[in-house]
Amino acid sequence: MRVIVLGAGAAGLAAARRLHDAGVAVQVLEARHRIGGRVWTDETFAPFPVEYGAEFIHGERAVTHTLAAAAGIETVPVDRYGRLRWSDGGPARALDALPGARRDLIAALFQTLDRLRDLPPDAPDRSLAGYLRESGFDDEALIVADVLLAQTCCASVETLSCADLARELRVDHAGKREYRLRSGYAPLLAWYASGLDMRFGAVARVVRHTPGGVTIETDAGVFHADCCVVTIPVAVLQRGVPQFDPPLSAPKRWAIQAMRVEAATKLLYRFDEPAWDADLTFMAHTGLAARWWPAAHTTRNAGVIIAYATAARARALDALDEATALAVGLQELQTLLGRDDLAQRCVAARRIVWSADPFSYGGYAHVPPGAATARRILAAPEGETLFFAGEATVYDSNPQTVHGAIESGWRAADEVLKRYSSSTQIFR
Repeated sequence: MRVIVLGAGAAGLAAARRLHDAGVAVQVLEARHRIGGRVWTDETFAPFPVEYGAEFIHGERAVTHTLAAAAGIETVPVDRYGRLRWSDGGPARALDALPGARRDLIAALFQTLDRLRDLPPDAPDRSLAGYLRESGFDDEALIVADVLLAQTCCASVETLSCADLARELRVDHAGKREYRLRSGYAPLLAWYASGLDMRFGAVARVVRHTPGGVTIETDAGVFHADCCVVTIPVAVLQRGVPQFDPPLSAPKRWAIQAMRVEAATKLLYRFDEPAWDADLTFMAHTGLAARWWPAAHTTRNAGVIIAYATAARARALDALDEATALAVGLQELQTLLGRDDLAQRCVAARRIVWSADPFSYGGYAHVPPGAATARRILAAPEGETLFFAGEATVYDSNPQTVHGAIESGWRAADEVLKRYSSSTQIFR
């Protein structure tokens, strides 16, 4: 049996690794000239790894820890939400230093989100905004919720499905604590990809599939296999790349189009030395560059800080030229830190615009109200030759995470192995 995996992101590598280790002849076709997909570790911006894409391990029980241990890579705990600092216009302050009303509001928002797990699975779906309004929060509170609850999902409070959020809360098995990989994600993925057959620059244009096999037409040539695992981001699939011949089923096409993918943008700043105290882990406010954290994999004295914006905020930053966007972020950072000398001390700055990437067209996917079944339908095999993985397909773990993508790759590989286990196909 021969299998082609489309995409060398976390899901594609996980599927290929599982199949390869089971003795299957597997080839990975990747459009980019690197592995990782929306995981992209840079070694040039600073004297330590800086993540342009996915950055954290979300959960003390996430499968990423097991892989990191096997690769000999250290994980470092990061307490972002437990040490959140919030600003309503001046320097960001720890929660216990905020006015009581603001502190109580932030706590109530997180508690109300957590109570979504108690919603009956058959409860009518609505947006997170609708749920919060029903819970007694006003429009001002929803602005705060958009930053703290929705931006992390690469969405807005008006476009997030409560049914999908509740499902994730119920099936979560990763935990709540967060970590970084001391060496960044790149060495972990390189270790995981070791020995796999890779072809880079292979942008898939057409996937021809029959019960007898698949033919993939790419910019790097034509490839044949018995079946294919598709891990291409859903925003790319929404644009008709690749074309499927024959077309995918109506439910699959509906699921692809039902998903929502918003802009995701990082602003990175490097200073001659840290312009913040050593205890800073997370700052947030309602500006354009709404969420900030130091990028410190190797030392707490590293002078690099990152702003992460999604959805409408990211679109607004993306509409500016890079210099202007970086200036806006720097001005907001000065306010958050209570300083006026950051421009003089900034030695490098960079903007990463994921919506402009033709192999992702944005950040991770979310489900809008009324489409809570889309993830499971997107994940389902198509006939006997097409299998699907990727963070958008994650319905039994945490979507929008690296560990969720990895688990989806394992699921798809297991579906392939189960499909062919009783057949006469010969493994290599």
